This record gives sequence, C-alpha cells and structure tokens, in this order.
Amino acid sequence: MIAVISILIACYMLATAISLMSSNRNVISCVSISVSLVGAVCTVLTAFKLMDSPEHIIEDGVIYLDSISLIFISLVSFVSVMALLYSHGYMQHELEEGAITDKDYRIYYVYVNLFVLIMYLTFMVQSLALIWVGVGATTLVSTFLVGFYRNDHSTEAAWKYMMLCSVGITIALIGITLVYASSVGVIDDANTAMDWTVLMHNAASLNPALLKMAMVLIIIGFGTKVGFSPMHTWLPDAHSQAPTPISGMLSAVLLNCALYAIIRFYMVSEITIPGFAKNILIIFGLLSLFTAACFIVIARDIKRMLAYSSIENMGLIAIGLGIGTELAIFGAIFQLIAHSVTKPLLFYSAGNIIQAYDTRVMSSITGLKYTMPFTAFMLTAGSLIIVGVPPFAIFVGEFNIVLGAVSAGQPIIAIAVLALLAVVFAGFTMHIFPMISGKADPGIKEHDGIIRKIPFVIMILTTLVLGLFMPESLGDLLTDAARMIGGIL
Repeated sequence: MIAVISILIACYMLATAISLMSSNRNVISCVSISVSLVGAVCTVLTAFKLMDSPEHIIEDGVIYLDSISLIFISLVSFVSVMALLYSHGYMQHELEEGAITDKDYRIYYVYVNLFVLIMYLTFMVQSLALIWVGVGATTLVSTFLVGFYRNDHSTEAAWKYMMLCSVGITIALIGITLVYASSVGVIDDANTAMDWTVLMHNAASLNPALLKMAMVLIIIGFGTKVGFSPMHTWLPDAHSQAPTPISGMLSAVLLNCALYAIIRFYMVSEITIPGFAKNILIIFGLLSLFTAACFIVIARDIKRMLAYSSIENMGLIAIGLGIGTELAIFGAIFQLIAHSVTKPLLFYSAGNIIQAYDTRVMSSITGLKYTMPFTAFMLTAGSLIIVGVPPFAIFVGEFNIVLGAVSAGQPIIAIAVLALLAVVFAGFTMHIFPMISGKADPGIKEHDGIIRKIPFVIMILTTLVLGLFMPESLGDLLTDAARMIGGIL
C-alpha cells in the first residue's frame, strides 16, 4: 500500500513541477490528465487490495483505509479526471480570449495538481488530527483557485472563503482538542490518542460531557467547510467566482473532505453519547435544505444557483446521517456519490454557456437549444437529474433518505424534505427552461473540441447507470460503509 501511495505522490509532484516549468500548454494539460488517470489506476489497485484484506481494512502506520475511505478516494479520482479533461478546452479558451496569461495557465495546473493530491492524502490517514491538517491544506490551496482571476469579485470571494473556513477549521480544532481531553486517563499513549481505530476501541470510556462539547464544535467547525447553513455564506461566492472546472471540484469533492471528518467523529460520538450528534446533523440538514431552496428560487446567477444546490445536497446527506438507520445512511452515502458525479455536469454546462454568452445572469441567456444544442441537452438533463427525476442516481439517494425517515418513525422529517425538494424542483424549472427556449443569438455557437465533451458523456452515463443498475461490488461496498457508520459492524 505504501508503494501505491508513493507512486501517487511522485506522479502528482512531477505533474506539479512540469506545470510550473514547462512553456508548452499541451504538455502541461496532457501530463496533468495522464497523472489523473494514474490516480484512477492507483484507486482501482487500492480497491482490490482493500477487498482482499481481512474485514476490508488496510492499516499501515499512519495509513488507514476502509470502505468509507475508498468511497471518498474513488470520488476524488473520478472527479479529478473529469475536471482535467474539461480544463483542457476551457483553459485554452480563457487564454485565447485574454482572460488569463501563459503564467496563469501554468499556475492553474500547479494548484489543481496539489489540490487533488492533498484530497487523496486526507482520506488515507489514520489520525483524525492529520485529517484536520488535510482539510486545512485544501482550504489554503483552493483559496488561490477561488481567487484565480484576481478581479475585485474573485479576490473578495477568496478572502471571504479563507476567513470563514479558517474560523471554521479553528473551531473544529478546539473540538478536536476536547476529544483529546476526553481520552485522558483512558488512552495511555498520547501519540496514538487521535488515531481513529484507537478512539473507536476506547469510545465507550471517553468523557461524555467533554465529547458533547467537542461534537458541537466539530460539526459547526467542519460544517462551515461543508456549507451547512447558516455558516454557508462563503460557498455561493467562492463557487461562482472560481474557474468553472474548479467550481465542479469544489462542489463535488472539496465539501466531501470536511464531511468525511464529521463522519469519523460522528462514529466515535455515537458509541459514547448515542443520538447526540444525530440530532445536531438533522437540525443543520433541514436548515441547509430550507436555505438552499429559498435562494435557488430567487437566484439570478447560474453558478450561484448551482452552489446553493450543493448546500441542498449536503443538507440531505446530513439528514440521512442524522436519521441514523442503515437505510438512511445508505441513502446519504449514495446521495454523496450521486451528487459528486452529477454536479460537475451542471457546472461544466454553465461554463460553456458563460464563455459563449459572456454573462452568468440567467435572464440574459436564451435560445440555447438553437445556439448550443449539445450544452442545452446536457444542462437540461443535468437539471432534471439534480432535482431527483428518476431513474437517475440522485433520485435513488433521495428516495432512500425519505424512506429511511419514514421507516425510522420520523414522518415529519420526510414530509419536510419532500416539500423543500419540491421547491428546489420549481426553482430549477423556473430558471433553466426559459434559457433553453426563447430567441437565439445567431452570433453564438457551440464550442468545438471532442475532449471538452467527453466528461459530459461519461458523467451522464455514470449517473444513469447508477440509477438503473448497481453492481454487486458497489452495493456491498456501500452496505459495508453504511453499517460501519451506523455502528452495526
């Protein structure tokens, strides 16, 4: 396992160095795409090794991998390949239009490769303290990507993102310190006191009063990075101002990093103080879903609307975790996967439109089915998918969460979720379909380049296949992860 991780690190550092030093744009892009594919191969090798290991766990010093880790790593692998494929044409267009310079082009790939590598490593470590370090490092690197264009709006968004998420991460650190304090007298070795397996083994003996305070701070702190309302205010600005490939990555995998940290602490908490973290997650989940639904309806900027959709989906996942049954947790994990493979499809559609129409204001965009038929189809399909139309993957995740609420004897939560999802559906319908129809501008045309279209096709097929057919191996992996999170194993 160490060899696979070493190869992953070496390849991404090589791609970073080439991006920094090379003056050939095609070399930089192709090397970065190739390294992302190497990351996908490493993920597959990790999956095989994990499935062959006892109890589906790999533990090697600071390295720790289980079914939960593998799900998050796989999403980083998938989304990074899609983002770098889309970046090839998108960044070339930005360069040709004078939006960026050759130096900006190189720096973009430097930050993207570092960003992806840090996310990989965040999901591979044993220590919850190192996970905190990983979440903080993703904030640092992604801040430069949010402020990439260095105009007033992007700079403001980057500062807002860095300040709010830094405050959140600091709050989470205080919570982690309290977790450590709760282990004093229980775990003798201070060097391993924050190792997840050690905490899980000793969770029943941790100080419950300290752990309660810790979980409040951890959920609020990491929840700021996840985008839980009311700590979400950085997210629409950051996602709307970042380069479009980065907007897709921020929604699809960056939010997952902080959510992963919450899940690990949640599992410890449910042994020490059962039900406490669940109630907090349900509150934040419903509040996030309500906030997102309201702002989606009144949105004017297409990328901000998609950012609020990410808040909605994080809220749904929190609700599934908060319900806490195996079915609801299964639905939450499936929703996590479905959102990660779907949301870039919408952001990339928006990116195509913004580059062609030179505006993000939805009321100024009409006639897409005539001017940009491929993008119009993908935007329409992506919108229907993200609002939960069957038979796509998002529908399966939402259905399981709602069914989990009903089966757990919480019909009010199920009704509230369905009502808010109906508002989200109405909001997307109200904004997206007028863009597809209406008067066409004859001066606007679809972007050329097959590489740019490949991610769209892969993502829409992936979410369709996941909705219609679940491979047995994936079903076993999700069930295993749901049972681990729910404390059934």
